[in-house]
Parts: sequence; structure tokens; C-alpha cells
Amino acid sequence: MSETPANTLQYRFDGPEGAPVLILGPSLGTTWHMWDRQVPELARHWRVLRFDLPGHGGAPARPLDSVGDLTDRLLATLDGLGIERFGFAGCSIGGAVGADLALRHPGRLAALALVGTSARFGTAESWRQRGDTVRTSGLDPIARSAPEAWFTPAFLAAQPAIVEWAVQMVRTTDPLCYIAACQALAAFDIRDDLGRTGSAALVLVGAEDQVAPPADARVLVAGIHDARLAVVPAASHLAPVEQPAAVTDLLVRHFTTAWQTVPAPAPAAGTAPTAPAGGQAPVPSGPFVAAAPAGPFTAPAPAPGAGPSPVPRPAAEPPGTPSSAEAPAPAAVSALAPEAAVPESPQGASPLAAPAASVSPSVPAPAVAGHLPADAGDNPYAPPADPNPYAAAAPAPAADAHATGVRVRREVLGEESRKDPEGFRAEYDDFVTRVAWGGTWARPGLDRRTRFLVTLTALTAGGHLDELARYLRAALRDGVTADEIKETFLHTALYCGLPAADAAFAVAERVVAEEGGETAEGAEPGKPRPEA
Repeated sequence: MSETPANTLQYRFDGPEGAPVLILGPSLGTTWHMWDRQVPELARHWRVLRFDLPGHGGAPARPLDSVGDLTDRLLATLDGLGIERFGFAGCSIGGAVGADLALRHPGRLAALALVGTSARFGTAESWRQRGDTVRTSGLDPIARSAPEAWFTPAFLAAQPAIVEWAVQMVRTTDPLCYIAACQALAAFDIRDDLGRTGSAALVLVGAEDQVAPPADARVLVAGIHDARLAVVPAASHLAPVEQPAAVTDLLVRHFTTAWQTVPAPAPAAGTAPTAPAGGQAPVPSGPFVAAAPAGPFTAPAPAPGAGPSPVPRPAAEPPGTPSSAEAPAPAAVSALAPEAAVPESPQGASPLAAPAASVSPSVPAPAVAGHLPADAGDNPYAPPADPNPYAAAAPAPAADAHATGVRVRREVLGEESRKDPEGFRAEYDDFVTRVAWGGTWARPGLDRRTRFLVTLTALTAGGHLDELARYLRAALRDGVTADEIKETFLHTALYCGLPAADAAFAVAERVVAEEGGETAEGAEPGKPRPEA
């Protein structure tokens, strides 16, 4: 086995060789396997590259000096592969790498997703203390406590195999590399630099994340010019593992709408990003943005004189095609950069991995054309004719509308529909699920933030204060800010009356305090945070 250059990272490829490259970065203490549940769907549209942190997953134990050093090693790896431009999604310290790329190398980023990420993780002292713990007691105490920080209590109880896999991931990490990563996170603080970030960003956070909580995610969204927030219910720090379907859907939607075909320069502090000369303006993105006229998954138009856009879009599946949850994973190519074989993962096979046929690096990975409609032609990335997203949709079959309603209700309120099919109100509950959640809330004509504000106004006008509290809580968790709620109720006071607005403010004051009462950093000063 050839020696791996010291300034590169262990990596793995999945997906078709000719597709645009999408990079997935791991959290501290995990390996690239934390993204196993996302890869089958993402690799249908992108050439997915996952990398391991130094000393993780059998990677060479070469401790890093800083988050910037990790970014530089990733870029050296990509340079060796001839990859100039790419999309990037990273979790925790992987997200810190994404933020560093957006600040120092924005021209190389086509789009960015920050998962479970903060502009500053906890306090520097808490990370130094963790490094001291590893020096004196090894990684076993960190490994045993990691699942409680990574997953919700319900997931811990329901998924013991994944919990044990997580413990073993940390235990098999090189201690010196883990300590070095702690020191890198202790020094990481980009709060004052966020305004220089020019890449279109999705900020995704688990609603129950205590490591990089929703309050920290809102700091990122407030500071980054073109950012959208998505809060995933029933998820903690490793949301891609705990809620794989929701995270996959959010990533696919973001990268198919936000991908920039022309590099956008980083904006000057205090200014909004502008379109590069001869190119196009950054595309507004994320689950709260209304669909562009060409549809919610339309690839950006190429620059004048350019060829077809390299950005793929989700392909409509022909009848009989398995769902993304059931589809087999694409063939994978694994490698160390460059020309070195990947050692077998010391913790064994990941319980997250879908079966995949291994192929030689000389064999092309399967193309995605088989998943496209029959009229897609020879170009696997050619979009079909774009419908008008604001036109009234044809009525969906009842079963489809019900399934959509269950999903949308879960996304909006973080709760399931009623499950008693024989109860007195079963037909009413089915009606609400299909018509309200599978119909109105699922329409593309308004983004979700707007629907929240309209709903808060209507509930205020009707005096439905219990429902108002429930939707306020859901709105805050989904990224609506307290200031937007305040402005909505001020406007409501003009048209619905002062008593109605006064009652709404009283409910909102309580709910906002309960949901967002932490400090701007999301933690008490000096209080250490859990495992990153």
C-alpha cells in the first residue's frame, strides 16, 4: 500500500463519475458512515465524496492544528483529484469546515449546508477540559457519554445497535487526533466573520440538539446573507443518523435549488451578495423559499454562452421504481488520497449502511439514467418541461394526499396525525390530514414561513389561543424569528383589533421565552456543552 501524503485525507466516492461533486463532512468522533442513510439518494444525482477526520475510521493519525488546517487538507485532497468546484454538507466540526470554506474559498463552493453547526461551539475552556479528560482517562468516558449527546432518549431506547456502533466509533479513534480536534474547536469562533459568507447556505439543526442548539443555528442564519433555517423534529446532534429521511429530503431540495453554476464573490461586510459579471445571482434556497417559476427542483440557468448546467435535479421515478428508502445503494469506490487503499473500518460494518456492491475504481459507477422518465433522452441531467408551480394541481389520490399530509404535519408541528382508524373522529382526522396538511400546507405557492405567519394571524383573529401557542412553538422551531412574530401581531392589531392582538402578544411572550429564552450563544456563560 502506498504512503498517503501527509496533507490529504482518507476519502470515499459513491455515485456516477460524471456528476457534480457533493462532499459530506463528519462530526467529531464519527466516521464517514454517519452519512450512510443519505448516500443512496444523494448518489443518484451527485458524485458523493465522504472523508474521515485524521485518526478516525482507520485514517492515518496525523493530528490537525486547526479547523483551517483541516480545510486545507481537504482542498489538497480535492486538488489531487482534479476537483475544483463542489457542494458541501458538514456536521459539527464538518460544518465548521464548510463555514471556513465559505469564508476563505467561496469561489470553490457551489452550495453549502451546515448541519448541527455553530459559529462557536460552547466555550474554549470546555474543549480544553475534554482534551484533559482524554489525556488522563482515554476515550472510554467520552465514548460512553457520546450517544446521550448525539441522540434523543427515544432513539437511544429504540436503536441499541446504532448506539453501540456510535460508542465503538469513538473508542477506535486515535486519542491524540481527538485531543487535537478539541483544541481546534476551542479556537474556532467565526461569529464576527459571518457577514463575509457569500455562499447560499442551508442551516439544519435537530430540534433537541444540545451541542449546537437551534439558538446557535439562528445566529448563523442571522449572520449569513443567504441562509435558510430548517429545524428537524425529534432529532438531536446527529440528525442525519436519527432522522435520515427528513435530512435527505432537505439536502436534496437545497442543493437542487441553491447550486450556483458561476462562483459568486464574497460580499463586503454589511452588503448583500450581488450577481457576478456575466453570471447569475445567488439562488434563494431552502424549505422556506417559494418555488422559482420553473419549479421547486429546477437547476439554475447556465451563464450566457455556457453549456448545460452541471447541476442535477431529482428525477421523477417511473412506475415500479423502489422508493429512496428501499432503493439499493449505488456502487461505491473507496480510496485514500491518492492511490492508497482504504483499510477495513476497525469498528466493523456500519449498521446504517445499505447493501452495496463494491467495484474496482476502474469500473464506472452506475449512471442515474435508469431512474429518469423514458423521455429524458441521453442527458441524465436534462430537466423535463417545467410546469407552472403556482397552477392548481390535479387532485391527488386519497392515499397519496394522506401520506403527504402525515409527512407535512410531522415537519410543521413535529407530531403525528391521530392513529385511531376506528374512533369516532377518524373520518374527520383523515379529512384534516388530506385536505389541510396534504393539500393547503403542501401547496408550493407560498413558502412555509409565510404560511406560518398567515396561520398566526388567522388564529389571533379567531381567538384560538391554545392553537396559537402550538403554532407559535412550531414556527419558532422551524426558523420564524421572534421579531417576525412581533411584526405580524403589530400588523394584526390594525385589522383584528387591539384585544385580539393583546391576547396574542401574551401567548407569544410566554412561548418565545420557553423556546428561545437562552442567551445569544445558546448556553450559560462558562457552562460546558455535550459531545460535539
